[in-house]
Amino acid sequence: MNQFAYISQVMSNVHESVEGWARDLLRSAGLETTEVYGQFPPEGSVASHVVLFPYRMGGADSQIATPYKELSLMGLRAHKGSVPGMPPVWGRLGELFTECILEKYPKMTKGPHAGKPHPAPQIGRLPQALADWYESQKDTGEGGSWITDLGGEQFARLPSLTWVPGASIKVNYLAVVGEGARGTADRDAPVAVQAMSVLTAGMQLQRSIEVRIPPPAFDRSIVGYAEAVGEALGDGRVAEVLTHLEDMDEDLYMPITLLPGNSLSNSDFTGLMQALQRPLQPTLHMAVSLSVGGAPSFTPGVNADVRSDQKARRPQGR
Repeated sequence: MNQFAYISQVMSNVHESVEGWARDLLRSAGLETTEVYGQFPPEGSVASHVVLFPYRMGGADSQIATPYKELSLMGLRAHKGSVPGMPPVWGRLGELFTECILEKYPKMTKGPHAGKPHPAPQIGRLPQALADWYESQKDTGEGGSWITDLGGEQFARLPSLTWVPGASIKVNYLAVVGEGARGTADRDAPVAVQAMSVLTAGMQLQRSIEVRIPPPAFDRSIVGYAEAVGEALGDGRVAEVLTHLEDMDEDLYMPITLLPGNSLSNSDFTGLMQALQRPLQPTLHMAVSLSVGGAPSFTPGVNADVRSDQKARRPQGR
């Protein structure tokens, strides 16, 4: 599944989850006969219903002001904290890869960068597990090669692990009630009042939902490298992280929060209802906003992506 097919599948699941959220609330309130649709049913429908109509889609409100950039997950200045749409397992792997490079990779012995990890160490100087992994790679002579063969000597390239953000998508919904057939002696409150009061309360008291999403694709070569790092570090931390990575082969559940939607002006609302050929009636505005389609990028680095902290190198007292 490519990135665009993945985004389409996730957003379809989001829409179904929003419908399920409204349906569960109405059933809890004893309005189980009021059906929930994602689009307007054909004319002549006699049953009362709620339509969650997605009338506007676009990027997040802050997307224009936020520059797009990949987030480095390795090095002393790696991104810390959570990232929308990124499973924590990738940040943890970045920390362990950084530790391995600092402790197990050969260091520069001369020049101003002495003591830093060598950007192109000889494979023979690496721990055996890492040397075996590099030797299993092929020098294609292209920029994506993990090793470089020069004069019969093989040199390794340090890894780079980054998170490539996905698309920020915001969907604005308009909840509209369709009244069923009512008798002249029916003195109950209109269905619009009953249903909308339940959904309005739900937006305040129970607006978190979980969306089932397919597992995101990632470069499987990272598993072999991680296993080699685990052997080099000599403990079970990498193996523990990899168990979480194996769980990502199954569908995941992503929590999202329903947000109050932007209310339309009177003229915009009237124009929308006229375009839908619907009478004016109570409505509820809501929205969902999420980042979807992000993925990790595991590639050879151009040079060492691990820098010593300049402050830590300064003598105390200066």
